[in-house]
Amino acid sequence: MAFLNKLRIFAPQKSYTHAMREKKYKSSCWSLLLIVLAMLATSCSEDSTTVTSNDYCYIKSVTLGTVKRVITKYDRMGNFISSTNAPFSGNTFAITIDQRTGAIENRDSLPYGSQLSAVIATITFEGATLAYRTKGTEDTWVAYNSIDSLDLTKPLELLLTSVDLQSSRTYTLNINVHKQEGDSLYWSQCESEISQLADMEHMKAFILNDKLMILGKNATGIVLAERSGIEMQGTWQVVPTEDLPHTADIQTLQQQEDCLYLSTSDGEILSSTDAKKWEKIGGGKSVPLTLIEKTKDHFYALSEGKILRSSDAQTWEEEQLDSDPMFLPATGIRALSVKQSNGNNRVVLIGQREQDAVVWNKMWNKSENETTTKWTYFPNSPDNTTPCPRLQHFNLLEYDHNCIAFGGSTFDNSRKALDALYISQDYGITWRPSTELHLPIQLEGIEGCITSAVDKNNFIWVITNAQVWRGRLNRLGFEQQ
Repeated sequence: MAFLNKLRIFAPQKSYTHAMREKKYKSSCWSLLLIVLAMLATSCSEDSTTVTSNDYCYIKSVTLGTVKRVITKYDRMGNFISSTNAPFSGNTFAITIDQRTGAIENRDSLPYGSQLSAVIATITFEGATLAYRTKGTEDTWVAYNSIDSLDLTKPLELLLTSVDLQSSRTYTLNINVHKQEGDSLYWSQCESEISQLADMEHMKAFILNDKLMILGKNATGIVLAERSGIEMQGTWQVVPTEDLPHTADIQTLQQQEDCLYLSTSDGEILSSTDAKKWEKIGGGKSVPLTLIEKTKDHFYALSEGKILRSSDAQTWEEEQLDSDPMFLPATGIRALSVKQSNGNNRVVLIGQREQDAVVWNKMWNKSENETTTKWTYFPNSPDNTTPCPRLQHFNLLEYDHNCIAFGGSTFDNSRKALDALYISQDYGITWRPSTELHLPIQLEGIEGCITSAVDKNNFIWVITNAQVWRGRLNRLGFEQQ
């Protein structure tokens, strides 16, 4: 302890003045720290109570909920058949918002028959309040509630207010609905008693250079009738054809893009780019051949119970069949080249043999060569209750991704001419008279040559008895956005 006391004696001792200075310094530091903390606390307090001004207000999106729809069916006479409820989800129809003009609408119209009197609409927005009223009225504004249904039968005016209540924007919400049933086929008569078509037989219609043309025969020989265009109104004239022999088989006429091809009864193949001037491009076989189809790369023909293929209409090879060639068609031969939705290519061949309508198909895809695939025969089986109809003046077209057929009366006279439009969704195996798509009632029972074509605007043209009709499935005429 004595030693420790000595250490204390010899330890430096602070003066009174120095001690007081250190005390003041510490006191000043604590005071400064308290002032800074107070300032920070005041700043935080002010930030927590001040509301930043926000004048943003805009609608981000609009989505429709379930929409009620009523589908009503009528027969070809216009008589009521049935009415069915068919609701659908409105969120599959995109609604666009033009922030510049304030227009809100669906470019792809809702189906015909959609009921808009009570529809839930989800509207997301940036702002404080949203209200609506019928456009063009002085009705009281109604506060928008996402769980309340809206009456969208008329355009709505939307009023959106910003958070600071200093700004607002107005929008117009308009929901478009098709005015016609999309799956209905409506017909119009374009002309009647066309003198240029009178007494014409073996007709074959086609569209070339935006003109409806018909190649046929009358008492004077082969005739080419040309319509001025494919609009509703048009005029007809007879145009001379050059180098088209009387042996030309008009029913073999095939079209590949802007080129026409046909065969003659003695086996020659002719081509033309305007249907007026024709030239021989092939054939030359010792036996006659009948042209049945022209794809992008090959010609196909029937000859002596065989299907032949050629790339130049001069050198021909025999095609492979999966069945006995005795089932190949002999008369009334029609063929159709189709491009399937999955990218496959297919040729549908239909014709008559004895008491049956026979159907053959040839199909290939990107991984297969057109020259190596076989033709497949689709026999009439007992369980197929809707086989290909046996019609006189048989017409075969591709329309709306389906094969359609119509024509004169059946060979057994069980059905009248032009009383039904038959649809095949399996490329010729089964055919059902459509209960929704009808031919013009005015043509029912008219006998005589019938021909048809489809133009670039999806109109079907039907020509018979010097009459010209055209019709289109409504939805194929709806404007695509």
